[in-house]
Amino acid sequence: MVRQDDHNSPFWPWNRPPLRRITSMSTFYLLDYRTRQAELGLGYGPPRAQLSDAKFIFQDGKWQGENGLSYQPPLLQLFSSHNQEQSCKVLKKENKALLEENNYLKLQLELLMDMLTETTAQLHLVEKKLDTPTWHTKKKPNKVLMLKP
Repeated sequence: MVRQDDHNSPFWPWNRPPLRRITSMSTFYLLDYRTRQAELGLGYGPPRAQLSDAKFIFQDGKWQGENGLSYQPPLLQLFSSHNQEQSCKVLKKENKALLEENNYLKLQLELLMDMLTETTAQLHLVEKKLDTPTWHTKKKPNKVLMLKP
């Protein structure tokens, strides 16, 4: 015979509660694509974006202006091919100068952190020397030291 307190027994007094049904879930996913498009108006068309005054449409894997011209980044519109090479050289020089300055500043920061660490260690040593009590050297062996709260 199976005991009543055995959880694996068929005589366990409490049954599992029934699974909850999600009633708020939409049933539109059951409809086919054309029905959903007709019911919900899902014909969005190609993605559109507006940057400042310019409007663009994403078609055939490229952003194109609404008038049909392909999108060209504003920086490329400003420079001709010769000017592009010049601006590229100028940008590379500026980039190199900024990298060198960044490395110099990192070196200065590392040096300052080392100096701060050394100064902090010296400060802790001085504080430790000042905090050591001198009474224990003058204590007599037969007397008890009483501390007042």
